[in-house]
Amino acid sequence: MMISNKTLSKNHKKNKLNLKQQRYKEFNKNTIKKEPPKKKKTKRAHFIANAPLSTRYIFVIFFVTATTLIAIYYKSILVYCEQAYHTDLFNSNTLAVEELSIQELEESKKYEQDTQEDVNVQILSSLAQPIDVALPVTEKITSNSVVTETEEIKPNKKIEVVTGSELQITQRVNIESGEITSDLKPHSEPTNYNKSKTELILQDDPKKIQEDTEQPHELLPIILTSNDKVLFAGDSLMQGVAPYVKKMLFKQYKIESLDLSKQSTGLAYPNAFNWPKTINENLIADPSIKLLVIFIGANDPWDFPIKGYAKYAKFKSALWEEHYRLRIESILNSAIEHEVQVLWLAAPCMRKSKLNDGMVYLNNLYESEIEKVQQHFLSTNELLGCTYEKFSNFTKSDKAKIKVRVDDGIHFTPIGQKILAKAIMEQIIYKELEDTHSD
Repeated sequence: MMISNKTLSKNHKKNKLNLKQQRYKEFNKNTIKKEPPKKKKTKRAHFIANAPLSTRYIFVIFFVTATTLIAIYYKSILVYCEQAYHTDLFNSNTLAVEELSIQELEESKKYEQDTQEDVNVQILSSLAQPIDVALPVTEKITSNSVVTETEEIKPNKKIEVVTGSELQITQRVNIESGEITSDLKPHSEPTNYNKSKTELILQDDPKKIQEDTEQPHELLPIILTSNDKVLFAGDSLMQGVAPYVKKMLFKQYKIESLDLSKQSTGLAYPNAFNWPKTINENLIADPSIKLLVIFIGANDPWDFPIKGYAKYAKFKSALWEEHYRLRIESILNSAIEHEVQVLWLAAPCMRKSKLNDGMVYLNNLYESEIEKVQQHFLSTNELLGCTYEKFSNFTKSDKAKIKVRVDDGIHFTPIGQKILAKAIMEQIIYKELEDTHSD
């Protein structure tokens, strides 16, 4: 009995231990079953974070960014392609229809020369006819001739007429014999754009010639009131200067202004951005604009296409200059029509020699056209401390050198922009409005 009781007690203890172990194992199993899903989730997230992007996904991102950049800068890209490859991307369809071949251009030039020779023969034949004692000083030899006055001709009086065809005709009238001797000589003097096509020169009256040619033309000062506005037009060079002038005008005189400056623009590619049209539209829309400030030229020394010509007009050629001058004149004529004064800033010196030479050439065109209409032309090299012969990023002051140009050799530092802004402000005279109220 004693042995059986002992064995039972031992078995009972073993059973209790087994139950405890089973419960412990079951508890551990339940905890282990709950934890693994969390571990799997963390592993999956870690795998997604470290997984490389697919090529398709990269291509989509690249395509989207490329299209957005092209949509923003497409005009600048087209202008660059035209400058580099001489392909008219703006009017490719219309230009192909209206292009003239080189042979046709040569034939048209020959035709113009032949017609000019016929006109000259007609002029000589008309001069050979007998005339009376009283003869007009100027005859209508060409459609461009202007009759100014009629004068009694004395014996052996000499008349010289310079016409637009660059011919110098000298006729001598002998009343006794009734004959006219005329000499036809080519006009060797270079064309001066500041003179009219037809001029009358009387050699026996030099005092009158001097009085007509040496009349002084004083520039009218730029006078603005608080009711007037200023319009800024230009490229990226103007984009840096115009904001400072706007602040100064409003702070000092309460004058409002409109800044239309746009980078990568000029007069060479009107299909990309047409400055004459834009300026004219704004002058029509706002009659309170009384001053037009222009700073342009850095994007223009390139060959450009001309409607009706097969090849691009080469920079500095006669054809290029003719069309470029017309665009300058269009801006100036719009300003004069709306009684707006013009302040044209000269293109500054540049680091690259080719671009610098282009600025010298363009400034001559700007200045000559500005002088015709008696408007204001402001030189910028003296303000920036450089010349067209020697470029410098710095200008000298009393204490030290000041950097006014950035490293690209084209644009200005904020200090350089402020210097040009102050120079523009110095050209403006403020006039206070008179009080109309009576006591």
